[in-house]
Amino acid sequence: MPLSGHCLCKAVTYTVDQDEPLITAYDHCDDCQRQSGSTYSLVAVVLKDKLKINGPIKSYAGTGSSGHPVHRLFCSECGSPIAHDPEAAPEIIALKAGTLDVEIKKNLKPDTEIWTASKLPFCKESRRNFQMSSGTLHIIDSRTKQKYEIPIRRNVVFATDLKSIKAPGAGTDRADHVASGLRVHDPGLQNTTVIESAISYSDHERGVLLFRGYTLAQLWDSDFEDMLHLLVWGTYPTRQQKQDLNRKLTRQMLTVPESVHRTIQELPRTTSPLPLILAGLSAYLACFPDTIPASTHANLYQGNLHNVDHAVIRTVAAYGVIFGLVNSHRKGIDFQPPSPENSLCENLFTMAGLVDRASSRPDPVKLSCFRRFAMLNADHGMALAAFATLVTASSLTDPISCLISAVAAAYGPLHFGATVSAQRTLREIGSTGKVPEFIKDVKAGRTKLFGYGHRSYKGHDPRVRPIQSILKDLDLSSNNHLKIAERIEEIASADEYFRRRSLYPNADFYGNFVFTAIGFDPDMIPAAMLTQRIIGLMAHWREYMLTHGKLFRPSHGALVERLPTETTPLLQSHPGAERYSVFTTRQKRLIILTAAIASTFSPISANIYYPALNSIATDLDVTSSQINLTITTYMICQDQAGRRPAYIISLQRSYPMLLVLRAVQSSGSSGTVALASAVAADIITSAERGTYMSITSLGNILAPSLGPLIGGVLSEYLGWQSIFWFLAMSSTIFFIPLVLFFPETCRTIVGDGSILASRWNKSIFNWWISKRSYRKPIATPPTNPEPVLQTQPPKRNISPLSTLSLLFHLPTSLIFISNGLVFASYYAITAGLPSQLRSIYGLSAGTLLSATFNGIIVDWNYRRMMANGRKDMDYFDVEKARLGVGGPIALLAPLPILLYGLATSTINPPPLALTLTLIFTISFTLTATYNILNILLVDLHYTTPATIMATNNLVRCSLGAAATALVHPCIQRWGARATYCGVAVVVLKTMLCILLYLLWTGAVAHISLLPPDIAILHLRYPETSWIYPRDTILKSRTADLPIISTRGLNPKLTYVLLFFDLDVVYDMNATVALHWYQPDLFCVMQMDICHENRIYETTDGYSNGGILVNQSMGAEYIAPRPPPFSHHRYVQLLFVQKPDFQFPKCYSHIFPPTAEARAGFDIHQFVAVARLGAPVAGNYFVVEYDGPHSVHEAEL
Repeated sequence: MPLSGHCLCKAVTYTVDQDEPLITAYDHCDDCQRQSGSTYSLVAVVLKDKLKINGPIKSYAGTGSSGHPVHRLFCSECGSPIAHDPEAAPEIIALKAGTLDVEIKKNLKPDTEIWTASKLPFCKESRRNFQMSSGTLHIIDSRTKQKYEIPIRRNVVFATDLKSIKAPGAGTDRADHVASGLRVHDPGLQNTTVIESAISYSDHERGVLLFRGYTLAQLWDSDFEDMLHLLVWGTYPTRQQKQDLNRKLTRQMLTVPESVHRTIQELPRTTSPLPLILAGLSAYLACFPDTIPASTHANLYQGNLHNVDHAVIRTVAAYGVIFGLVNSHRKGIDFQPPSPENSLCENLFTMAGLVDRASSRPDPVKLSCFRRFAMLNADHGMALAAFATLVTASSLTDPISCLISAVAAAYGPLHFGATVSAQRTLREIGSTGKVPEFIKDVKAGRTKLFGYGHRSYKGHDPRVRPIQSILKDLDLSSNNHLKIAERIEEIASADEYFRRRSLYPNADFYGNFVFTAIGFDPDMIPAAMLTQRIIGLMAHWREYMLTHGKLFRPSHGALVERLPTETTPLLQSHPGAERYSVFTTRQKRLIILTAAIASTFSPISANIYYPALNSIATDLDVTSSQINLTITTYMICQDQAGRRPAYIISLQRSYPMLLVLRAVQSSGSSGTVALASAVAADIITSAERGTYMSITSLGNILAPSLGPLIGGVLSEYLGWQSIFWFLAMSSTIFFIPLVLFFPETCRTIVGDGSILASRWNKSIFNWWISKRSYRKPIATPPTNPEPVLQTQPPKRNISPLSTLSLLFHLPTSLIFISNGLVFASYYAITAGLPSQLRSIYGLSAGTLLSATFNGIIVDWNYRRMMANGRKDMDYFDVEKARLGVGGPIALLAPLPILLYGLATSTINPPPLALTLTLIFTISFTLTATYNILNILLVDLHYTTPATIMATNNLVRCSLGAAATALVHPCIQRWGARATYCGVAVVVLKTMLCILLYLLWTGAVAHISLLPPDIAILHLRYPETSWIYPRDTILKSRTADLPIISTRGLNPKLTYVLLFFDLDVVYDMNATVALHWYQPDLFCVMQMDICHENRIYETTDGYSNGGILVNQSMGAEYIAPRPPPFSHHRYVQLLFVQKPDFQFPKCYSHIFPPTAEARAGFDIHQFVAVARLGAPVAGNYFVVEYDGPHSVHEAEL
């Protein structure tokens, strides 16, 4: 607010375009004393070019005490001194502070004193006091040995001055912000000042309380209106001012809306007064939305004297009525309205029902006691209620909202609620004879004594003795609780424990007796005290609004055990999203380990009867090649369900039945491999997926060694049939705890794990727990939500052939082929090993070490790329993150295979150490490549991991079976060298597939989602800024229709808009969904109001300044709906609508807002059929999920 002032006759006025003076100083020079007629002068120094003076000015020039010329300005009419203008400092001018406007003078705080030789002797003491309060704090920082000088102003050190004390951040905890400067930590603000105020003053050491400089004795007979005028407007009122204030308050009381009355009266009268008061205040505020700055104007109150004063009166009046309504409602009596003939205290008693039944008037003694207590309780500095008011006020909001904060704070048991707690304590003590025992419990810390001691006073609370005198007027000599309280004070005042800690009764200790004697229920006492404290609350609110207070935004000291990294759980999901999974680290490890063990049954079934092949061939009278076909058949058919065949196989003596049943058996175990990867995708983020998916591959790693070892022992001692008995029994034993305890993890069913699974998705243990804790739900009335796109597809039969469609999906099919070739090469090496090496751990050691380290390496590479600034997950190069490790490893794999072929064909027999080294290297590289490709598949298809891994199993098992069947005939016909050279070539072809995949994805990555040379469609949502291509916005901000600007468009044309989602998964297929089709869009210039069903608002700063609105209905707008933990890409295209445009009837199915109608929308075909031509403008952006989790959250 600019500074302003005038002379005595108001002929001369001036304004200064500054919020406050540069310096406010006491000036002791002789010329200033003579000019002002006072022994010293207070001046406000301002910039001369900011000062504008109007009216007749007279100037007098002379030499000042400094020896330099000074021009003194006066009013030529009344002679009032206005300012003096020193030539020695031409940029400033010193205004006489007494000429400033009254409201500005109140807030002046002298910064310094200008001492001269002409100072008068009595000023010495003042100077000495001033010098003792101010000075300089000298600090030596032991961390840096630097010296600092911090100014002390009136015994206060500014916290911002301490920020100059800095130390190097290297080697320190980042949470300490050492390089940003020294901070002050003061829990509870025990030694911190947050404002400078002249409203009240407490002398903590002498026990003195002043209101605007007046003592309690001087104000003893003051009415409510006197205290309100004194504290809020700074002066004690005249009789006329007091009457005017009372008349304004009563007028506002009579205008409280009837809806406020109904709101309180419709709530239970037995509830606490707190929710009733909060509801009443909220209802009152709702009736006057124009008083809320956020709904009207940000500076509705700040610096606006008229609005502030009016708001103070309205708030005091509103609270008085609401207080009366609450008290009368809880007592079950009729509310009596206020009267213009009564004082405010009389009206409070009348509205609260505290009147004599015969006369309908308040008891004069009780009214006098309430009035005097109101004077004592009008303000108490930065008490919690006042601080809560200022914290809320610092956001520049209205006084009702601030009062709501104060009411909530005051009702706590450590503030006004202490009166209720003190009453409860006295009731529990029961009699004066139990007081000594109670005091012992207090000293031992076994109980708490409310109403005793005060942070603001080292001695006695100055309000206690006046309160005790009020109690004498109320004649409470027979009150047992008061006798207990007086006995507590008597014992405590003589006890060294309390005296050493300066613990004495405070105002709350005896104050509750005043209110109960008047007639208030104990739980109404805090509300009654607020009818008095509202004086100080409004004074602080007004002072803050007129002094341009700062927003309260303290910092906090962060307590962190370790520095956060990219693997810290908080950073695993996108900002604003909830954690990826509710499972703890230990639970995730157990789940993954269980899934890994389950997946072991598939490969171990393929490897366990290698040692028994010769025995089986002999018993069944077939060749070894025919028995090898049982392995091949097992791998090819490894895709669906079953366990029973394992029992039947053990009874077979027929080769054809063995062949068929082995194929059926594989159907039961193979699904566990895909499910293990699916479980990992459900609960593990991309940053950790490499490590955990390596654990899920334990089955494939351990089976080649454990299978033959177990099979050999069983076949040797129990016969080859025991192998299948072992498989049947072990799978059954494992199946039991799996069914009992293994949780459902599928994200479409249980979200992040916090949603309870239903029906057969629920484990038996969880079913039992939920059944025990079941409670019948409370019936809720049906609601009519707005139409939304129904995303849960209709029930359908799951087809096992659905995975086959992914075989032809580019570029994913390239990864399938690469993975299958690697797996085939791995089994070609395995099947071709000499029998004596099958139980040696060279192969298993390499694969185990590979799985352990490649997961760690790929996770490290992923986090490294994220840390290098690639945190935009919509464009994060996950292929590079994974294949950056897998590619080089795959490139190295052919070399040890070639060396192995050469060694086995040229050296007979090859050295065991060489063979084991080569096998180790082969298994390490092939397993690493295989696992990394698996991880990449899950990364790319994390919403359907089981489907993608089932397809992967189909490819790898088919190719693996072919390799197993061909490797022996190839070695016999062409030799080991040629065979393994062929395997090396196959691995090289894997690199070719990987290269093709990278080229494909690289090319696609550089394709824009918009056609080339298209203009940007300028649009935004009501809660967002203007959106540009590739921007990311939150789902919650896209509920309303977007605002579309005509910038860059011809405002004379009509347009058609298409809005669609590119990343929909519907019926297990990736597709496009239409979210909005809108024809007949035309330009409206400078439109600034909202019309129903129309896009609204103007576009500031655009040359042709208009927006597009619709004059007909199209396909209803459906807000973006990305599923939880995800984000979708959305495109908006704008086409010119030709005069002869007709909507193609073949697309009439798109109008209902359902998944069936909108999913599978073919954009190119629609544009061609509708003859729209090329789009003239477009935009695309990413919408990120930020809503709550729900069962079966929308995919569309």
